[in-house]
This record gives sequence, C-alpha cells and structure tokens, in this order.
Amino acid sequence: MASDFCHQFLTRPRYRISLLLMCTLVLALPILLQERVYPNRWTSLQAPIAQPPDPAHLSHILFPGIPASEDRSWLSENERAMYSLFQCLEQANCGENQTKVVILAASPFWGLLRGENDGEAIWANSTLMALRRLGYSYLYSINQERTSQLYAMFRALVLVVVVDAPAAHECFHDEDCVLLGHKTHGIPAWKMLSWHFWDSPDHPLGRKWTLSPEDYQASAGNTYLGYSIEPQCSTQTFIPHAQRKPQAYVLAKEAKYFAPTDRAYSPESFDAASAAAGLQFLAGVRERALPEYFPRNVTNVGFMSSTRFYEVLAESRVLVGVGVPATSPTPYEALCLGVPFINPILLWNAEDPTNRTQWVAQHATLKFLDPPYVYNVFKGDEAGFVDAVVSASSHPIDSFVLEQMRTDAVEARVAAMVERDWKGEAVRLLAERQASGVGETFWL
Repeated sequence: MASDFCHQFLTRPRYRISLLLMCTLVLALPILLQERVYPNRWTSLQAPIAQPPDPAHLSHILFPGIPASEDRSWLSENERAMYSLFQCLEQANCGENQTKVVILAASPFWGLLRGENDGEAIWANSTLMALRRLGYSYLYSINQERTSQLYAMFRALVLVVVVDAPAAHECFHDEDCVLLGHKTHGIPAWKMLSWHFWDSPDHPLGRKWTLSPEDYQASAGNTYLGYSIEPQCSTQTFIPHAQRKPQAYVLAKEAKYFAPTDRAYSPESFDAASAAAGLQFLAGVRERALPEYFPRNVTNVGFMSSTRFYEVLAESRVLVGVGVPATSPTPYEALCLGVPFINPILLWNAEDPTNRTQWVAQHATLKFLDPPYVYNVFKGDEAGFVDAVVSASSHPIDSFVLEQMRTDAVEARVAAMVERDWKGEAVRLLAERQASGVGETFWL
C-alpha cells in the first residue's frame, strides 16, 4: 500500500509540484531567518547581483579593439567613427556637428577606399574632406540592406543618406527600405540624396534631391555640391613656364578616342599644330598596341600613377581635349597647375555658332571661359586648333582656380546640403503632388 502511494505521488503532476514547493520552502527558510532574525550576518551566502553595464564605458564594451589607422576598409572606418561617437556621447564632449550623422552609400565613396581615382572619386573625396573638416560623423554602406540597418540604428542622428541615383529609386519602391506609415524604421524619401554626375534630375522627389558635381546651366534646380581640386593640386610643385618642356598633354586614356568617328581633330591637325608650335604631344593611353588611326605625332607614355600623371601635366604647356571624356576634373587640375585647356565644341547651332548655351562641348562648364585659360575650338576646325595650340603654349598662365571650386566654397555647400530643411521641402512638394495629382506621393 505504501508503495502504491509513493508510485502515485511520484507519477502524478500535482503531487510532484507539491513536493517541489515543500522543498523550496525548506531551502528558503534559512534565508528568511537571515533577513528577519539575523540581519547583516552570513555575508558569505549572499550571491553577487549582476550589475548593468556602466553607460560611461559602453564604447569600450562595444568596440574593445579599434582598428589601426592604416586599415582603410569601410568596416574599420565605420568602427572608428562609431567608437568616437559613442565615446563623446558618454563623456559629454562631442565636437561641433559630431552627433550629426551622414550615411555614405553611394559607390564612389567606398570605391575611394579601394583606391579609385576617376572623376566621381575625386568628387567623393572632396565631399569627404569637407565633411571631416566640418566635424560631421559619417558611415559607409556598400548595399541597400546595410544602409537600412545603419539608418535603423542611428536614425535619430542621421540627417541625410547619400545614395547612387538608381538606389534612390529602388529604395523608394521597396517596402523594406523606405519609410511607410506602418514601417517607421524605414528611410524617409526626403532624407535620401542622389549622387549623380550628370545634369539630369535622378531622384523620386526630383531635382532638389539630386546632387551635381557641376553648376550645369541646364540643370537649374539640381543641388550643386561641386568639388575642389586644391588639395590634390597643392601636392604638386608649380613649375615655372621657362622650365617646362616643349610638350602638350592630350586628355585621352583610350585609343578609341582618336577613332575617325569620334575624334574632334584629325591626325593631320596634330601634325600641323606640332610643327607650328614646336611641341611634342603626349598621351597616357592604356593600350600598348595602338591602332593605325592613332596620330603619329602623339607619343603614348602609357597608363601612369596619379603622382606621375600630375608631374607630366605640370610639365606641359597646354592640355588638349579630343572630345571625351566629358566634363572630366582634369582640365580644372590643369588650370590649377598653370596649364591652359583646349575644349572641343562638338555640336553647335550653325545659324548662331557663337551662342554658347547651345554648344555641346567636351567640358560643359568650361565652355563659358575664354583665353588665356580656355580655348574653345569647333570640332574639325584644323586652323582653329593650330591657332589655339600656338596661342596657349605662348601665353602662359598662373595657377587658376574657379571661386566656386575653392575649398571653403565647397565646405559651405556641403554644410548647406547636410543642414537643409529637407523635411520642410518635402512637405511643400507632397502638398503640390497631392493637389495636382502629378508625381508619386510618399510618407513624411
């Protein structure tokens, strides 16, 4: 009988629970006696209580080992930026603008970390330097998912998110990316800014949210951010004109720029200009095997490092455009080094050929400048080309930088871009779209 009782006690749940409660009471009795009868005794029986992390040391807990400054990967850059931000918040000593975060998701920014040095990289580098000097915190993102994650983490601090133009449209139509009424972690469309090298609008909200590197005359309404070439130019010693070599540098990285269907000037034009000005033409073309149409009076020195390129350009008397690449930073760099630029005019109004607003030039901005800095020459005009080469090489210029391309001017525009009341602009735009029924609506 006793064995049956024990069997039922151990197999029935309510009996087992009763047994556990009795055991708990027996074990708890000494602790109750300690607290009520013998206070402040038995200290060795008191288990340590887990304390929450000291908020003043969260930066050290989250970032126990900061990457070396030599590590320029985007992950290490982000880790250093977040550590500095957490630390200054803990110590209440953040610098001016440090608690204002800019997410850099446009590809030229992380391409810059990989050593890219094309036109968009130069623009990105100038913007990056301005953000750094102004004291803003910035974080890199390499894809849309990471951009969304970074924004969700720091959205109270993020003022703008700079993205490639296609990514702005993609996020705008992605429920997992853009802010919606029921998804408040998303990125507001009005905080995204398109990084766009050309003069067209390329953002779901239009021109104001489209950043441009140039003050394009045709793109009134785009946000002109621009860039400065002063930092790069300052690394190269200015060479007095009397010490320069009798050479002209041709702006061409690929042999196809000289193809009969694309070139601005014929090989015969280079022959005539070389003879008239007493100059040797150089080009840094990537290909070693050159096509037959490549001008014989243009010596290919091959692809060069940035440092060597600046040296060769600084030694030259004139920079010659051949039609492409369009609106490259190189002519600005040349002017800063005291090298005039020959700018091909590719299309024009035959009935009004002097109307520059109707010119399609290799460099869209510099077509509004005149000699001795810029020589605008119509495509196929051999006599005009020869005259320009002779005049540019015989009328030297000092270092010349456009006012809007000076470092302080760029910093002012970058600050205005970050601090602009983008939400206020979006409120007005949304009201216009709702009233007119034209354009997609969005959440604020």
